[in-house]
Amino acid sequence: MSDTNTQNKSKAPIDVDKRQAVASAQWFLEKQADYYAPPYEKNNIDVFICGEDAFTQIAADLKAAKHSVEIICWGFDPGMELIRKGTVWPRGDTWGGLLRDVAAGKFNNGKPVQVRLLSWYGVIGSTLSNNMPGYSGGRLTYEQKMAREVGKAGGIYVQLGNAPQPLTPQDRREDFNARWYDDAFAGRLPNLSLRTRDGSSKDVHESLAHEPGKRDNLEDFGLEKLATDHQKTILIDYDHEGGTQAVGYVMGLNSVTDYWDTQQHLFNDPRRGEGWEGANDSQPGLKPYQDYASRIRGEALVAVSKNFTDAWNRAKGQGANLSRTHDFKKVPPGLTKNIGTPCQRAQIARTQPEEKDKSIKALYIQATSFARNYIYIENQYFQYTEWPTKLKELRTEFLSCSQAAGRSPADVPNLHVMAVIPTPERPQMVPRTHDTVKVLGYGTSMPNQDKAVEDELARNRQQQATWDAYVKRQKASGARIDPDYYPAPLSPAAQSAKDLGDKASLTKSLDQMGIRALVGSLWSFDYNWRSSKLNTETEKKQARWDDYVKKQQAKGELPDPDLAPMLPLPAQSFAARYREIYIHSKLLMIDDSFFTLGSANLNLRSMAVDAEINVGTDDRAKSEDLRKRVWKLHTGNAADCNPSSLTPLAMSKAFRNWVQLLRANELARKKGDAPTGFLHPFHDDRVTGIRLS
Repeated sequence: MSDTNTQNKSKAPIDVDKRQAVASAQWFLEKQADYYAPPYEKNNIDVFICGEDAFTQIAADLKAAKHSVEIICWGFDPGMELIRKGTVWPRGDTWGGLLRDVAAGKFNNGKPVQVRLLSWYGVIGSTLSNNMPGYSGGRLTYEQKMAREVGKAGGIYVQLGNAPQPLTPQDRREDFNARWYDDAFAGRLPNLSLRTRDGSSKDVHESLAHEPGKRDNLEDFGLEKLATDHQKTILIDYDHEGGTQAVGYVMGLNSVTDYWDTQQHLFNDPRRGEGWEGANDSQPGLKPYQDYASRIRGEALVAVSKNFTDAWNRAKGQGANLSRTHDFKKVPPGLTKNIGTPCQRAQIARTQPEEKDKSIKALYIQATSFARNYIYIENQYFQYTEWPTKLKELRTEFLSCSQAAGRSPADVPNLHVMAVIPTPERPQMVPRTHDTVKVLGYGTSMPNQDKAVEDELARNRQQQATWDAYVKRQKASGARIDPDYYPAPLSPAAQSAKDLGDKASLTKSLDQMGIRALVGSLWSFDYNWRSSKLNTETEKKQARWDDYVKKQQAKGELPDPDLAPMLPLPAQSFAARYREIYIHSKLLMIDDSFFTLGSANLNLRSMAVDAEINVGTDDRAKSEDLRKRVWKLHTGNAADCNPSSLTPLAMSKAFRNWVQLLRANELARKKGDAPTGFLHPFHDDRVTGIRLS
């Protein structure tokens, strides 16, 4: 990963007698400020947890727009509702309908608002992910579907009178999306322009050339050919009245319906939608979702605007290019005219292969290098092995410097690393996830992958020993050495595991560095399980069988086993009470002093391949507040898991309580009992030799 040489030089006075100095360090990236967005002092930042709250505020800001709305998204679902009241689609105003009305001036006294929408679209990738439902899939309107069905039957479709109207919610939704995209691409939505963009294989190839680690040709091919625009930003009224009312968002939330959920993460919530409304069966689907969005006012919006302008002008589609210019050192004064106090410092970081921008990766390492008490990472993909490896390298440097300054290891507090991640989305993601958790001492949380790798390494060691003995014998006798006896090469997964080191060494190194780690995941519990239809039927069948058995015993006869009902095993019934909360988050929090969130995952794609954007802030009050809100949510406000102030002693106690909570919830889950909060130990039984990023 990037080095930490990202700061300008500074001076600090040294106490000659004590041979000590007191100095402060910069969380942000300072060098290359002419190219990357620099830190900005005057901003208001608010963080929303989960889609319900975030999309409610987004809808309000969109309706208040006076001049322009500019959106970058990974995908766009016109039928997605931002605010949901009912249980059947449409449950409220839809994304597509809201943007159409905003553009038409419905909320602006009839004055049009220019709406620009930029979405990722790649023929192969979008077909697989259906990120633009109604365009990437389901393009036919209801009438076109009827005509196709008539044609299949050998007939000719002739419209007589009014066009046929879809009857079911699914048909109505699909028809709405298809018609919306038809109108948008045909220019029939006044003041709304739609463009799409794909990744640049050439630029991604060049970006990957500078990335460490070993990848096979298949993995590189997938990265280069399936690069995406993964950014998620909204910018409103940047040019209006000098930006005095400008507001923007940098977030992880996608603009497709799967990403709407509440902080309650109910086991079943009809507001989240039916299965047919969301991703296909190979995707996470409409399970509970955890994610974040940041709302920004102030100077940092100049970087959000430049990012949008450059991306829009590179993309293809409707509407004119933007002639807007930006100077990072001369921020429009209107951006700070109406912001409140206190202000927060902020920096926008990106991954943008077309511009050779990898400032997200640099910011991650820069911030990680300063961690002394805790690192909390909540991320959809925990597959960038370089990060925990770099963390250990930085920790070693810190301990060495501390010792050189006269501090004993006992004087240095432990560093607590807490990773909260979901089950890897695809089997091909298992190997790199295993590598990453292994560096933190949790390889056995993926037991079958861990065993497969260890077994292969053991076989390889035996083959190497046999080869060495064979070579020795052949040399002693002067005989020819046959290369066909050379051990077979290790698989990429096994070779990666070997390069990382054995588990005993990794665990020992963590202990020596004072790193205490845990890896968890989030699960929702069905508190209404006893009243569910499936469980009621199961209990009725069991009651009938028990009654039959008693009658047979009373008669002195054995019950006929062929009459026994097919019932789920107790373990299966217990498991049915739990449902994973899909973590789509991209959150890093450190020491109640810094956090960054946005679109970037902790994988190679987000650090070097896909277009990404994050915001970071070193505001202590905001960082502490976010930590308290997140930990309260996940731990169910369990005792001593979320202290008001995280001193080293308090953090150590909180960490132990997290470990105990994970164990308690694991036991509750096995029994089918209710957990405390959502936290459970991370675990994945899958195994595969195919590795993709």
